[in-house]
This record gives sequence, structure tokens and C-alpha cells, in this order.
Amino acid sequence: MKKYLVFIFLLCIGTARADSFGLTVHNSGLSFGNSRYHNGLRINLVDNKVRTVNGVNLTLWIPDENPGFVMNGLAVGLIGPAAGTFRGVGLGAIGLGIDNLKGLAVGGLGVGADEIHGAAIGGLGVGADRINGLAVGGLGVGADRINGLAVGGIGVGADRINGLAVGGIGVGADYIDGLTIAAGGVGGDDVRGIQIAGIGVGGDRVGWLTLAGIGVGGDSIRGLTIAGLGIRGERLTGVKIAAYVHAEDEMIGVSIGLLNIAEYLDGLQIGLINIAKNNPVPFKVLPLLNYHQ
Repeated sequence: MKKYLVFIFLLCIGTARADSFGLTVHNSGLSFGNSRYHNGLRINLVDNKVRTVNGVNLTLWIPDENPGFVMNGLAVGLIGPAAGTFRGVGLGAIGLGIDNLKGLAVGGLGVGADEIHGAAIGGLGVGADRINGLAVGGLGVGADRINGLAVGGIGVGADRINGLAVGGIGVGADYIDGLTIAAGGVGGDDVRGIQIAGIGVGGDRVGWLTLAGIGVGGDSIRGLTIAGLGIRGERLTGVKIAAYVHAEDEMIGVSIGLLNIAEYLDGLQIGLINIAKNNPVPFKVLPLLNYHQ
């Protein structure tokens, strides 16, 4: 008896791309094969042109083309499930490919999607056009836009980051607004919010609270900036604290360091040597304090 059951099961799997077999009533119940519409438990070898599954979907091999596939529930792939729209939980031993994710996706190697609304976790990485929620990649996270929390073992990269980004080595984006933490460095065109970097922070515009183990550099650096070694930029505004503070164009506010240099000072320098090149002689170079307004 057992051998006949096995034969029937293998026969169903063998014709999975073309047909399906199961214990179903009005597309509900238990299905083996490539049923296009199903409610309940569905087991298939290769998903191909599937339309809708509500329940549990188990895929045994690499999915084929399923652009309009709507999956609601739990999808498990021994290689990896794929769907156009996914609502629920997706688990892939290798990875997952989804157009629109609303829920949780976990991939042994990675998760790829157009849009993620919820949480995505990839053993190596997560990649998407847009992430709204949580993305965690063992090596990294990459997206056009991230709104929420992104954590990459090596780094996080995006066109735009709003929220919290944590990179083991670095975080880079054209625009960053939120809290950014990196053991190495943080870089972008416009970096604002709170940046904490073990080595350095750099950007065209940097602010408002920046902490770096070695240095901070940019065209415009605003707010409170603290660096272990140096701060250098064309226009510095706010409070700057480092061993070396150099405003190549203008310093507006307070700079505290062993050596403070400003082409134009509008504020106060506190340090061992203070250079304000817009002051008249003999006040261009002073010890301890220099001031101009």
C-alpha cells in the first residue's frame, strides 16, 4: 500500500508544472502540484504562473515566472519562494524574491524585493528598492530608500536613509536623516541627525550631532561636532571640538582644540594656538583665546 501512495505522490510532483492533485473542495484543502488558486496547504515542486494561495505554500525547487502571484500566509521554500505580492511570513533556505512584501521574510543567503513593508532578514544581505521597517543583512543592506532600521554586518548603502542605520564598517547614502552608527565611517551628500563613527564622518553637508573617533570633513559642518583628531570644512557653524579645527572659509560659533584655524572667524576660539585670519595684527594668532565678531 505504501508504495502506491509514494507512486501517486511522485506522479503528482512530476506533473506539478502542468496540473495538480489533492483533496480539495472548491480549491480548498490539500493540494499537490501546480494549482493556480488554492486555500489551505499546497505542496509543489516548481511554482509557475500561480495566481493566489491563501494558507501554507511549500515549494521544493526554484520557482518559475510568477509575476501576478499573491501569497497570503506562510510560504516555505527549500530553495526559496517567490511572489508578486506577499502578505505573511516567507522562509527560504537560499533566499526569497518578492515584488511587494508585507510581513516577514527570512532568507538563508538573502532577500530581494522591490518594496519591503515589515521585516527582512538575509544571512548575507537584503536588497530592495524601498524598505519601510526592518532590514538585517549579515554582510549588508542596500536600497534606494530606507525608512526605519537597517543593520548590515559590513555596511548599509542607499540613496536615502530616514531612521536608524547601523553598519559594521560603514554607512553611505546620498541623504541621511536620523541616527547613523558605524564602526568605520559614515558618508553622504547630505548627512543630518546624529552620526557616530569609529573612524570618521564625511559629506557635503554634515550636522547636527556628529561624533567621530578620528575626524570629520565636509563643505558645511553644522551643530555640535566632536572628533578625536580633526575637523575640517569650508564652513563650520556651532560648536567644534577636536585636537585640530580648521575652517577653510568661515567659522561661526565656538571651536575648541589644540590648534584652531579660521579664514574668517565669527565667534570664539579656545586652544593652545588660535588663528583668526580676519583679525587685525597682532590678533591674528593668539594663545588660549581668540575672538572676532
